[in-house]
Amino acid sequence: MISSDRFKAIRAIISDIDGVLTDGRVGYGAADFIKFFNYRDGHWLKLAKRHGYIAGLISGRASQANRTRAEELGLDFCLEDVHDKLTAFEGILEKYKLAPGQCLYVGDDLVDAPIMSRAGIAVAVADAVPALDEFADWRLKTPGGHGVFVEILEPLFRESGVWEKVMERYRK
Repeated sequence: MISSDRFKAIRAIISDIDGVLTDGRVGYGAADFIKFFNYRDGHWLKLAKRHGYIAGLISGRASQANRTRAEELGLDFCLEDVHDKLTAFEGILEKYKLAPGQCLYVGDDLVDAPIMSRAGIAVAVADAVPALDEFADWRLKTPGGHGVFVEILEPLFRESGVWEKVMERYRK
């Protein structure tokens, strides 16, 4: 398992979109792609933002659905149409003055491997391609699009010492 020190170092949560926040399927409509996002992911990402984490998305695809979801959640960034995710990651490090070890990254396919090899904690969703096991510190039990951030953020909050602050709102 991942050490408490590594969890405590995390300041930013960065994720792929398709296959992580969605189940990876793409539907085509008249105006744009149709994507389905899980409400639990949104709630838990909002919790992370509320407790001081930087949170954002990097995607190889551009979609109004991506931008709408990122805006709705109040995320710090939503980088789309990214063909070199490592360069995008390095830009995030520079912009937010982060070290790679302060970032948790979630992916599902080989295009995520370069960031996963540098991030402080690299997470693969349950249905990620098997080759990502070489780069991942943690393979989830939850498949993409089914609330992966519950499985990721509860341990992060607990190990980082913010769990009690998160729960204050719900223990009234």
